[in-house]
Amino acid sequence: MGPDAVRLTLVRGGRGSSYEFTCPGCRDDVRKPADRRTVAILVSAGVDATTSEAPRFGAAEPADAESIGHVCDAPGFTIDDVIDFHFLLLDDRWIEECLAEIRSR
Repeated sequence: MGPDAVRLTLVRGGRGSSYEFTCPGCRDDVRKPADRRTVAILVSAGVDATTSEAPRFGAAEPADAESIGHVCDAPGFTIDDVIDFHFLLLDDRWIEECLAEIRSR
């Protein structure tokens, strides 16, 4: 799944931002809250952000199973995936290619 498959919505004021994608394994739509760190990671990976006035996840909204996790029969994200991503982040050439792709949009 590439950056184009993720929809990032930023809420003015910094609270209530979220990201959404369609699970490639079960085809369910998944929505999760996005804190500042998550937003930074998604944007650095090339995900385009849109802004919204109204929060999708309010401060008073309770955390439910949908916003916390997603259950699917597809293979999960593993520690090997984290390690692979870690090494990609250390690769200046890969970072430059990602940034060039973002700038070309």
